[in-house]
Amino acid sequence: MRNYLFFIPFILSVFSGCSVEPLKPVEVTAPQARIDYLKEVKPILDKRCVVCHSCYNSPCQLKLSSFEGIDRGASKDKVYLAERLLAQDPSRLFIDAKNTKEWREKDFNSVLDSDAQMGSNNSMMLLLLDHKMRNPKSEGDYFSESDDLTCSKNREELAEFLDDNPHQGMPFGFPPLSKDEFKTIKEWLGQGAPAPSASEITPSKVASKVAQKDIEEFEIFLNNPDAKHVMSARYIYEHLFWRISHLKAHQMNFLS
Repeated sequence: MRNYLFFIPFILSVFSGCSVEPLKPVEVTAPQARIDYLKEVKPILDKRCVVCHSCYNSPCQLKLSSFEGIDRGASKDKVYLAERLLAQDPSRLFIDAKNTKEWREKDFNSVLDSDAQMGSNNSMMLLLLDHKMRNPKSEGDYFSESDDLTCSKNREELAEFLDDNPHQGMPFGFPPLSKDEFKTIKEWLGQGAPAPSASEITPSKVASKVAQKDIEEFEIFLNNPDAKHVMSARYIYEHLFWRISHLKAHQMNFLS
């Protein structure tokens, strides 16, 4: 009996040692003015994040090229699963779900939500960015297609992932955000990540009739129904749709 009693503290110490300490919320000083998503936040995301997080198969399906994509959040489901035998439900932004509630029903988890006390924020987006700020050095080789890029569903899973991979904060495999960039994102998240209002969204310029002909040629090419064009056009579109295109012959800019 004494031998059993001796092993109980040992076993408890082993299991307690396996637990990962929860990630601490990030302190946020409230800014004097509202952070403008379109003017202040989106340029940072376009510069530092959308190179990876803009495609249909973005890591964890987290698309940072639009506010709707950020609000949708992340998913553990893989877009391209070659070994599957049955069709899987698509998760196309703006098409397969119309609001946040519907995306949550499709198992997309928020990267914006925070349950921390006033003056701090523990959204998954900020925790990943903050971890990179505190662990800026990238170690080892980075092969995004072969690495196990675990998609954490909640803060507990994220804590375990970062404990096992201390140098895989965001941006993954790249330098951290600058102090000013991080401050802007942090304060925006601290304000509850306010969305741009309808009045703040500037309508795209309407193309001239001459430029419209060129645009129609692109649309005909991208909508060609044969299999080769469908596959190619999907890839081309998903890498260009968020950009501002410039038609030099007509001196015309328009949002793709």
